[in-house]
Amino acid sequence: MKPLIENVLSENDFNWSVKEFYCHSGSAQRTCTWHYHSEYELVLYRDPQRQVSGHYFAGDSVNDIDHNCLLLYGPGLPHMVTGSIKNCQQPEHSTLILWFRHQWIESLIETLPEFRHLKRILAKAAYGLTFSPETAEFIYGQLRHIEQYETHHQLVRVLRALSALVDDENAQALSITPYGMQHIDDHESTRRVELARRFIEQHYAEPIKVGDMCQALHISESSAYRLFERHFLENFSEHLKRFRIGKACEMLVNGDMPVASIAELSGFNNVSNFNRQFKGVKGMTPSQFRAQYLTGKVTA
Repeated sequence: MKPLIENVLSENDFNWSVKEFYCHSGSAQRTCTWHYHSEYELVLYRDPQRQVSGHYFAGDSVNDIDHNCLLLYGPGLPHMVTGSIKNCQQPEHSTLILWFRHQWIESLIETLPEFRHLKRILAKAAYGLTFSPETAEFIYGQLRHIEQYETHHQLVRVLRALSALVDDENAQALSITPYGMQHIDDHESTRRVELARRFIEQHYAEPIKVGDMCQALHISESSAYRLFERHFLENFSEHLKRFRIGKACEMLVNGDMPVASIAELSGFNNVSNFNRQFKGVKGMTPSQFRAQYLTGKVTA
């Protein structure tokens, strides 16, 4: 299914916006269409009574919705949510969303270098990110009922929320494949990341190791380690595994090829290893992923 583009901040004088959505009465379906937009989106699901049953989708990733589920989507990253609410008479159940423009955050960093640490989170948002419940709770305290404050206090609260994302050491990437814009600090880093990405994309179906990439890129293994930890949030082996699984996901949802054939084409030496590694990353078997992902898109 082709994602739809959504115009979030349609008024030119809005650089960021915070909205809260509440469920009021009765049971309800919780569904938003498969879409993307040019703004960053920070979304927080609040469900202290565990009334939600559903999933969120981000790029090639699918995961369960839970209380204090905090997600960051970068510009161009397709995403959606589908599921149901058992009883939405509970006032605690809500969704809080912060949208902000890339041009605004870039100009802020340029004007105030103290905020340059935010660049790291902008680059990682191309994959989508999930954060710890502790960070979610802090951000909820900063952004909830933000309209009650004067605008200058609102800005301070937004910046506190964004800084908390950078400080979260438990942040994890969602999608194996990046979408939209990626923003990296310097030209040499950009060049090396692009070369590493191309090497993996061209050779992922082969039995490659980090030494093979280092030889092809003319870099040391220590440089490769720093490169992957900084820009991909994981080491070479983990990233290669997740990239292969990402390619397998594409084949699973875009055709009816047998799982064993997909395992071979995505670089796994046997189907048992493929099933084990796939379940370790996605929390389900390849067959379950194919069924669940397609069902979610039909629901939207």
